[in-house]
Amino acid sequence: MYKNNIAVCKVLAGIVLAAALYTFPAGADVLYSENSALVSVEDRANLLSDSDEHKLLQLAEKLADTTGMEFRVLTIDDAEGKTTASYAEDYFESMSKLFAGGCYILDMENREYYVATYGDLQYYLTDDRIDRMVDRAGDDARSGDWAGTLSSMMSDTISYIDEGIQDGTVIYNQDTGTYTYYEPPKSISPFEALMSGVVGLLGFCAMFFSNKRRYQMKDKDPNDYVESDNVHLKLRARNDRLIDKHVSRRLIPQDNDHKGGGGGGHTSTVHMSSGGHSAGGGGGHF
Repeated sequence: MYKNNIAVCKVLAGIVLAAALYTFPAGADVLYSENSALVSVEDRANLLSDSDEHKLLQLAEKLADTTGMEFRVLTIDDAEGKTTASYAEDYFESMSKLFAGGCYILDMENREYYVATYGDLQYYLTDDRIDRMVDRAGDDARSGDWAGTLSSMMSDTISYIDEGIQDGTVIYNQDTGTYTYYEPPKSISPFEALMSGVVGLLGFCAMFFSNKRRYQMKDKDPNDYVESDNVHLKLRARNDRLIDKHVSRRLIPQDNDHKGGGGGGHTSTVHMSSGGHSAGGGGGHF
């Protein structure tokens, strides 16, 4: 009986080990941040040294700390029949907690480097900014400086976030033909806040003392008060009808050779990913 139990345990252990190996392929070693679950680096193609991975992780941590979004870094040598963009999107979405942030990928099979964008990062990384970012990283990619390629794109992302979202930035969904303009949060100056407080206080005092005086009836003899003279009620019939409704759409011309995906200027071109999320981005070949 005892020997049978040992045999069963060995079989179960083998099944668990096989499942673990299938879930985590050989050579897959994800480097996570000790400070945040929103960043990681995974060098599946074995292109990066340990120091390279830690430097990229630090850049990802800085991006996450600044924006509150998540950032993933990945290298692959087998795209599994997918495009670089779709692989980056599937990878990001499989690990995503917020669906806001970016995935920087080096794809050795398709010979492409790419950044996939989600959420508010799409407002910062417009098509034009991605084009410039990709151009600057191109020299590193063509010379085989893989860590430099990734760090260049990530450093440019930090710079663009520091510069802020450009006025008039619009997200254009090329699948639905819809666009969404960025609306900056409204704010008031300290002087405006002070004046608003003063005006509000004065208005409150005026209404308070006026009503207090009225209800105390200091201006009238209580014996002269008649309810019918002080109650006024008017009812008026009113019908609201929806006459018409207009939804305006504007098609932004696309440039099929555009590395960022179309648009240009302050436009961020996006599409629906296989997972049903709004995904943008762009990249270059080497």
